[in-house]
Amino acid sequence: MSISLTTNRLRLQIENESSADKVLQFYTENISYFEPFEPTRPESFYTLEYQEATMRYEQNELELGNALRYYVYLKEDPDTIIGSVNFFRIQPAPFSSASIGYKLHHNFWGNGYATEACAAAITILFSIYNIHRLEARVAPENTASIRLLERMNFTYEGTEQKSVEVQGEFKDHRRYSLLNENYRR
Repeated sequence: MSISLTTNRLRLQIENESSADKVLQFYTENISYFEPFEPTRPESFYTLEYQEATMRYEQNELELGNALRYYVYLKEDPDTIIGSVNFFRIQPAPFSSASIGYKLHHNFWGNGYATEACAAAITILFSIYNIHRLEARVAPENTASIRLLERMNFTYEGTEQKSVEVQGEFKDHRRYSLLNENYRR
């Protein structure tokens, strides 16, 4: 599996806890943009210690084949995280499925970076992990995320009633899927 991917404008990189300060900066700069759509976070989330622990956990999940997170950088600014694409609940056959999450720094919205990053990462998930079905859940009011999924040919499957706790309240989420047309048993 590749630790780093490149696209026309981006570099996607799997990071370890030594990058926790950059991850914390990314989240801190986007609190007001991300929080309305995020699961309820512990108070300690916006601390370096929490991010280091999270990155150690993610490294372990990567090694077990359960999860994968790429951090997104502009090629011309290789030290500043502008986003992330992650896959979680990776399950081998017979389920052969995973879920996707993605975030992009608000200063970079509207440039196609999220689509470019997701497309590159999905290619790795489908080819290396041999996943048949990729799922996404999105808040109905998160129209930018819905547009991204539609651009990437995800299929809307319906609404999951009160499926994710956001800001202390369970909220409905729209469910989408993308099937790997090149899946092999």
